[in-house]
Amino acid sequence: MKKLDLRQLFEPQNRGILLDLVVFVLNITLMIFLTRLSKDLVNQAEEDVQAKTVVGLFFAGLFLLQPIGPVLKRWSFHHEDKADANPAVGCLIFWFMFCYLVMMLLVASTATIILTDVVFEPGPTSSDVGTILILLGFFWSIINAVLIYRYFVTPKRPPKWKFLTTHKAAILGDLCMFLNVICLQILWNNLTSAESFWQNMLSTPLGRPGSFTDVFGRFIVIGTLALLVYFPGRIFYLVQDRGRKIVWFTMLLANLPLLLRAVFSAPR
Repeated sequence: MKKLDLRQLFEPQNRGILLDLVVFVLNITLMIFLTRLSKDLVNQAEEDVQAKTVVGLFFAGLFLLQPIGPVLKRWSFHHEDKADANPAVGCLIFWFMFCYLVMMLLVASTATIILTDVVFEPGPTSSDVGTILILLGFFWSIINAVLIYRYFVTPKRPPKWKFLTTHKAAILGDLCMFLNVICLQILWNNLTSAESFWQNMLSTPLGRPGSFTDVFGRFIVIGTLALLVYFPGRIFYLVQDRGRKIVWFTMLLANLPLLLRAVFSAPR
């Protein structure tokens, strides 16, 4: 029987599986604490300037982190990791662009709702500022999508900044990708624990509340939303996984704690 070597998880071809396992461990350990901490910060931000700044920096980081990892790791992806052409990549990228823009629009909308509620009093001013922030977030998402798309295009020449060709740049790119996915998980946990989320979710029950059809229907809806949140950050490694079946299991495993918690702990 072949001995299991955990060190293989840290090999470049297994970074996606490692990401799934990291997210899974966080979701069953620290994520509840991080969610409560972030919700407390949002509540404090109504009166505390420092908390308001932290909330603003968190959402700014979500948008700025998106392209940094792929830019840092692009050369490594196509050269050091010996990425091969894959016929499925074009299809994956098409669906990625759709999921990415939908996901980032959701992030922009969520950030706008929280920030305008915290910074501005309800009224025409907060409504106008909110609209502007959503538009800016959407246009920035398009710019990010272009930068991220270039990650999958083989560079014709080495980058001008030599650091981008080093192993350190690839490691830093992986860290940025991991951090980006973790931040989105924190935001997603906050969203699924919000009262307004469940008001919308439970307003159209599929059958009697608490019945099998109701629980299963919510599982499908929340699972689809979870995919929109998780897939854009995971696709960089999904291309490298080259159709390995275990990857779909680890992706489900990563999101399973949140799905079960969201479905079965729903308010009545």
